[in-house]
Amino acid sequence: MSWDTVLYGVVAILLITLALDIWRPSFMREGFLVSPGDNPFVTAYFPRRGDVSFDEDESGFIQDPRNVRGYTDVQALNVKHDFCRMVIPKGQDDEKDRFFACALGGTENLSSVSFRTQSVRNGFKTSRDDYMRDVDSDGRYDYCAVVKTTGGWEPKCYKALQTSFDTRSTIDTKPPSDIEDILYFYEGIMFWYRFIDDMKDYAENLKLYTAGEIRIDEAEVKQLPSQLLSGVDERTTTLDDRIPIVQGLKFDGMNQFLRVGDSPDLSLGKVITLTTMRALSVWVYFEEFTNNAHILDFGNAAGQDNIFVGIIGKGDASIDTGSTLRTAECDSDQKRVLPNLPSGAQSVEEISPADLMRTSSANVNDFTCTGVMFFPRNLPPLRPLLNKTSTALPQTATLLYEIWNGKQRMQHTVATAAFKKKTWTHVCITTASGDGVRPAVQIWINGTMIVEDPNGYLPQTSFTTNNYIGKSNWISATSQYENKAELFKGSIFDLRGYNQSMPKEKIRKTVEWGKKYLGLNE
Repeated sequence: MSWDTVLYGVVAILLITLALDIWRPSFMREGFLVSPGDNPFVTAYFPRRGDVSFDEDESGFIQDPRNVRGYTDVQALNVKHDFCRMVIPKGQDDEKDRFFACALGGTENLSSVSFRTQSVRNGFKTSRDDYMRDVDSDGRYDYCAVVKTTGGWEPKCYKALQTSFDTRSTIDTKPPSDIEDILYFYEGIMFWYRFIDDMKDYAENLKLYTAGEIRIDEAEVKQLPSQLLSGVDERTTTLDDRIPIVQGLKFDGMNQFLRVGDSPDLSLGKVITLTTMRALSVWVYFEEFTNNAHILDFGNAAGQDNIFVGIIGKGDASIDTGSTLRTAECDSDQKRVLPNLPSGAQSVEEISPADLMRTSSANVNDFTCTGVMFFPRNLPPLRPLLNKTSTALPQTATLLYEIWNGKQRMQHTVATAAFKKKTWTHVCITTASGDGVRPAVQIWINGTMIVEDPNGYLPQTSFTTNNYIGKSNWISATSQYENKAELFKGSIFDLRGYNQSMPKEKIRKTVEWGKKYLGLNE
């Protein structure tokens, strides 16, 4: 072997070692594995941008914090120095102009949107349920999102290439666990109003009309604190790391409600049909128990093809919490049995019937006024036995679920004291058997089954015109109940409808998902 061959071999080994040290520092260094970012060469020559970061962007663009954003690696440098985010050009209110871009590490003062996807207008598909992951294990993090396709809801990814994201998308076969939960929630979905910071149907089936200028106050949507690792901003890109604390959609109980439909006239039956609905799921917060309030009411009129979920009356009145009885005089210190003045009989001077005849006007033959005449007292109207007080109003309300076939009520199921005032309550009403005519119907409250009707009914009407959220169809009609129905006063969050039953596991995950957004785990 010549010295030239040995020299070439040594040079080759040195070049390979240098390349590994620069481009794959996590492979090996003196026999020890190292973490990303330990390579001083890469850190020095590919630093993070100083002009683009969280909520700081180029002058012509605005970041959308509702989408995934953070430091990741799309250059395959093995360090997370590329800041990626969803941006919208300033002055463009149309979401079709949005796109996903990365400000590459080591490109200070250069364009921060050159490494990007297409815009939504040009075919880019995105959603609020997005994330970044190295799908093909090439060292580059790809952009992924749960989107609606002809085959249902799927996690589609745009791979990171040398200079941009691919214009084509592929299916992520191993999405993160939080994305798997979202895909699980989409199975069988008919409509899904999350009411986090918008009033969009995430199932993309229904249109919505608002009344009373109802809206979500985005100022009340509080972002959770950022997670700092080792003093460096390493905010990750999973859904859990950007969950805000929300208040849901608030209804004032005076003139605010929603009307929904799958057609321009806000009727139902063209895209989705209520005859296929098998489950309802919603979080509810009652600020006040308004009379016979309906959380949801789909139908054609009052008592005409209705499906509704509401409460009975103005809550569950009881002697313990709703009223106080008049004090019993027999328990007083004087041990008196006479009622308090001016109510009831009172003690009078004892007098015999003969004296009464002789000394009153009853003696028509020989009347002599010898004393005081006796006259009945002029008493004020009797007060009610039960005296309501403002501090003793009902604190619970009974849930009422009904289905009407035409003008005939077919389903009437109640869950006593299901709601507590000023407390978030999760309600799930689901079929529990495969019977296509009279399946078992269950009512779950906060993840626990409360009521089961073994012989329930399904909706029989495919077309409905009056489809309300927060309003009853009986509100503008002569009510068959005790008093006229009133609008719902409170908040609603995460309203869903399914064309399949919700099993226990799905209900459990739904409750856990909602608790995170409502801050009930703190």
